Amino acid sequence: MNLLDTPQQSPGGVPLGAHLDAVDARWIELHAALIAAGVPPLPGDSDAVHTIARQLDDATVGAVVAWIDSAASR
Repeated sequence: MNLLDTPQQSPGGVPLGAHLDAVDARWIELHAALIAAGVPPLPGDSDAVHTIARQLDDATVGAVVAWIDSAASR
């Protein structure tokens, strides 16, 4: 195998062009919004955020993230 046959990797080890599933993308978006708002994750928060990400659609998670951003900027 040569370098041309090897898929490029991102710094995180995920092949470039690979896509997250919707739940994982929403989970990351919610965590990022909370951290940016100064809300550090506590034990158990990851499970709670994952439940929210799994049960809400993209538009609803987008609204929640906007609320977090708005509250953080006050």
